[in-house]
Amino acid sequence: MRLELLDINEFIVKNKLKPVTTVRLYEKVGKTDPAGLFSEEIFGRFGSTDRRKNFAYIDLKTKIIHPEVYSVVTGLDTMVSKLLTNKSKYSVDKTGMLVEDQEKGSSGIDYFISIYKKLDLDKFKKNKPKNVKFLKDNKEKIFIDKFLVLPAGIRDLAISKTSKQTIVQFSDLSELYGSLIRHTNALGSDTKNLPEEIKSPIIEQIQKTILEINNWIKNRLKGKSGLIRGGLLRKVIDYSGRLVITTDHNLPLGTVGLPWTVVLKLYEPFAINYILKKDRNALMSIQHMMRMDSAPDVNDLKRLFKAIIDKPEIIPNEMVDYFFNVANEVVKNKTILYKRDPVNSRSSWLAGNIRVDREGVSLCLNPLDLDRIGGDHDGDAVAVVALFTREAQQEAKEKMHPKYADSMWTNVTTSSKSPYIITLDAATSIYSATK
Repeated sequence: MRLELLDINEFIVKNKLKPVTTVRLYEKVGKTDPAGLFSEEIFGRFGSTDRRKNFAYIDLKTKIIHPEVYSVVTGLDTMVSKLLTNKSKYSVDKTGMLVEDQEKGSSGIDYFISIYKKLDLDKFKKNKPKNVKFLKDNKEKIFIDKFLVLPAGIRDLAISKTSKQTIVQFSDLSELYGSLIRHTNALGSDTKNLPEEIKSPIIEQIQKTILEINNWIKNRLKGKSGLIRGGLLRKVIDYSGRLVITTDHNLPLGTVGLPWTVVLKLYEPFAINYILKKDRNALMSIQHMMRMDSAPDVNDLKRLFKAIIDKPEIIPNEMVDYFFNVANEVVKNKTILYKRDPVNSRSSWLAGNIRVDREGVSLCLNPLDLDRIGGDHDGDAVAVVALFTREAQQEAKEKMHPKYADSMWTNVTTSSKSPYIITLDAATSIYSATK
């Protein structure tokens, strides 16, 4: 994935964004300030979809370094880092290079911006070629004078009332935006006439706050639970599950063993249809078991199937027999897909017939299948996906089922090597079958 710098000014104009200029919450009782961080005029009314989509912006009233460029700039050379953090004073010589100059030089973000065009970036190219290329490619976006505000709906006010007071809580992000607005308002509208000893510290605070906001957002994007992996890239597949692997030497190749509880959940529509339409006497028994005043419907059975996944012991033995038979009926002639992550190639997906197991909570495989999926007996898990249509069943058999697909007996990397290797477990299985 390649990220590019946003042209903030162009984005503001294109989307007709409005400025946020105050940290004041309310204009009057019950009405948010029209120019505030939670303005209904800017972001939309509370609870609306617009409130989670409408951006705004803050006029910084000065130029600072784009937060995504800051680390690139400081990475050019230690001199640049010291200049920006006021650890040393520098000036620019005739060749466009920074030189330490404690008498006539200066430091700080505002000073760096003023001398940036005088710098010869090629002087830094030897040590940091990628940084220099990035700065040259984005020369119009390096410095910004406006900063975007995320929609209020994703950082909104949380209001709680007690008998004595009303408590208003903000997210950390809104607190940071508030701090940024206070700093920009401290600059005023006439920054040119502001004394340097006053202006410089405020600009540094603005830069620091924007870096904190940027880091806050990035921390919410990365990681397993972040927006990208946890949201945009996450795939939730209906009628699928994940089970720990166990092996059974008596299990035919191309068949997986699944607990009856899992089968009912994976093939829920078929199981519900079978129960509601096939046997009225069994339906009465389920009604009695669930202690219901009327016959269970679709939603009642869904809740039951979900409950027995976690606690199969809630089902009496005589009803276990019934549900076990239902599971066997609904998977007759059906094929299921299974795979173990990470998926390296199309051969990592396998298809198999289903053997319904009365006991256990794991997925059973023939030992010959373990090496193919890189599995063993140390708690490895396999994902299973139910197939519903005849077309899907047929395609899975033709392409991924070792009983019907010749291609499943050829290794994807070495055509002369079979993915089914005779290991100790496999030898034990052969011995068991032929003794």
